[in-house]
Amino acid sequence: MRTDFTKYVNPNIGTIGHLLQSTAPNVQSPHGAAVVAPVFRAGMKDRYLSDKIFGFSAGAAIVMPYTGADVPDYEKTASSFDHDFESAHPDWYEALLEDSGIFECHTAMENYGAFAFDYPAGAIPSLAVYLKNCSSAILENGFLYLEGENNGAPFGTLFALPRVSSVEFFDVVLPNEYEPEKMEPAKAVRIVWKDEHILLPFALSAMGKRSAITCFAQNVRGKVFSDIQKECNAAWNCILGKVRVEGGEPQKTIFYTSLYRVLSRMHNYSVNGKYLGFDGKIHKNNGHNYYCDDGIWDTFRGAHPLQLLLEPKVHEDIVHSYLRMYQESGWLPRFPHLGGNIPCMIGHHTVSMLAESMVKGVDFDYALAYEAAYKNATRRTMLPWRDGEAEELTKCYYEKGFFPALEEAEEETCPAVHSFENRQAAAVTIEHSFDDWCLAQMAEKLGKKEDAAYFSRRAKNYQKVYDPEIGFVHPKKADGSFVAPYNPKFCGGQGGRKYFAENNAYIYNFAAQHDIAGTIEMMGGAKKFSDKLDNLFIEQYDGVLKSTFLMQYPDATGLMGQFCMGNEPSFHIPYLYNYCGEAYKTQRKVQELMKLWFTDSPLGVCGDEDGGAMSAWLAFSAMGFYPVNPASGRYDLGSPLFDKIEIDLPNGKIFTIDARGAAGRAKYIQSAKIGEEVLEEPFFTHEQMLRGETLTLEMGERPKKVWNK
Repeated sequence: MRTDFTKYVNPNIGTIGHLLQSTAPNVQSPHGAAVVAPVFRAGMKDRYLSDKIFGFSAGAAIVMPYTGADVPDYEKTASSFDHDFESAHPDWYEALLEDSGIFECHTAMENYGAFAFDYPAGAIPSLAVYLKNCSSAILENGFLYLEGENNGAPFGTLFALPRVSSVEFFDVVLPNEYEPEKMEPAKAVRIVWKDEHILLPFALSAMGKRSAITCFAQNVRGKVFSDIQKECNAAWNCILGKVRVEGGEPQKTIFYTSLYRVLSRMHNYSVNGKYLGFDGKIHKNNGHNYYCDDGIWDTFRGAHPLQLLLEPKVHEDIVHSYLRMYQESGWLPRFPHLGGNIPCMIGHHTVSMLAESMVKGVDFDYALAYEAAYKNATRRTMLPWRDGEAEELTKCYYEKGFFPALEEAEEETCPAVHSFENRQAAAVTIEHSFDDWCLAQMAEKLGKKEDAAYFSRRAKNYQKVYDPEIGFVHPKKADGSFVAPYNPKFCGGQGGRKYFAENNAYIYNFAAQHDIAGTIEMMGGAKKFSDKLDNLFIEQYDGVLKSTFLMQYPDATGLMGQFCMGNEPSFHIPYLYNYCGEAYKTQRKVQELMKLWFTDSPLGVCGDEDGGAMSAWLAFSAMGFYPVNPASGRYDLGSPLFDKIEIDLPNGKIFTIDARGAAGRAKYIQSAKIGEEVLEEPFFTHEQMLRGETLTLEMGERPKKVWNK
């Protein structure tokens, strides 16, 4: 019997945030642009706790079924609901709208989908369609076409209206999603049906009405709700089924839900073989679908490596999409959305994805990729949350090897610096040294020896902001002196942003993920490095309340000492014991973190789920390995949650992990081998994985403190 892996997916996991954002119970196909979800009370971060549903998203529109003859009103058409009468799945969703007695159901697939409304007998079956940022609403030939805006680009929704009694247009106001006290003018449509059981299919496109109509004709016409739902279910089973696990039944839901989150992004916006580019023009796919919506600071660490492993063709198309964006805009984007790049966070980490793709054999234009990444590294500003040509602070990095900081109380001197995000000077230095290492690998592969040597030297720049006297990363001023006074724990203001990115020096001490050996030497050897790691997980808050610490570092959720599982720069840190001869501590720590911070509940994601980044860590770690440095082509062993894992490989082979007892208390690796090859260290390469052999992990309940001996 074929396994339906979607039964293990719970989209309500993470719908209550630990401090900041929560997830949403999205219905979509893998990477689908049609993402449908309930719309909850504006401004309510913990979506699961919303008292009402205000509608359901559908591209440019929010649809909400209701009963009666009232003019659409966003507050009045909203309905209370009960989670006991809700079914959330990746391929379909259903809820009872209690105030009207309507059962709402929806499904989606790529750029199209369908709603089903079941109205109570004798009611006036009505539908409110609310339009944010609407630029046009056209009713003709039984279709309603609505065009609004999605991150600065036009985005249209086409509905096919069955057996309509009347359609009317109204002016309304809607609450701002993030500032609900601010009301915004909008449009609404009221549709009255002739029937009590309604199927409302739709199609989406960023390329205008004609494109949406063609999409509908090719993909939707003649289908009923179950046809689309089965397509979506099959698409999810195709990708979720590429990883099969045995043992650890309670963990299966957490694992497959994590895969669902990772493989939901980026979104494929190609329609009918075309896409809307960063230049505002329509282009042909030319054999590669166009993917957008990403946050590379978050996703380069685990989400893209996991997609490369499980979806090689999708990943290849994603790389091609990034290079198209470069050609159409002049820069490699960091956070690409339909309307262009959003200059979020720090670093030019697209180079990690490009370097990783090169070392793992993905097919794309290496010379063009190097050109784009080289331009980033030599001409583009390093300022957080800014974009454009390099300015004086970036040029300091080029000349002196570090991004300059100011004293804590010193007034900003560079007008280009973001007023809230500040300089994040030490983090910028360290993260760009990683980017420089990645670029050096690309240069080496292309035979550019001088460039490789130059960027390899720059890859050591992280060491220039380490202060051996205090044993911590320590920001430097432009004259080369360390800032003073300085507290590594409570430094840099809100989020540590004068010196760091959402974290403090305890985390950034270990942030040079490309050169762990160099970091160990910098810190005085393996013993001192291990001691610092041990202390990271137990160091407290110097007499202040934990809430006071979190007020300064609100992204530092999932705390274990100063380590924060809920924020991306921490992800690789539990695996660093592998580098100082204490792999058993990595095995213990990753098991603790998985079982403590990832659960099958609305509170089951310990930080912001940034494009699948958090879930990628869990998915990799549950399988027993993680890419500490994605561009190295190497995976670091941890401790799996399952007795057996089978992974379908891009070359048609199967990589098996045999870890009998791991689903119980046997979390410690006693010995490891791939095929008959004994692993002398707790690492293996992508090339070894592609051989399609079995990674045999002999597991035990007590630690083996010396690897494989």
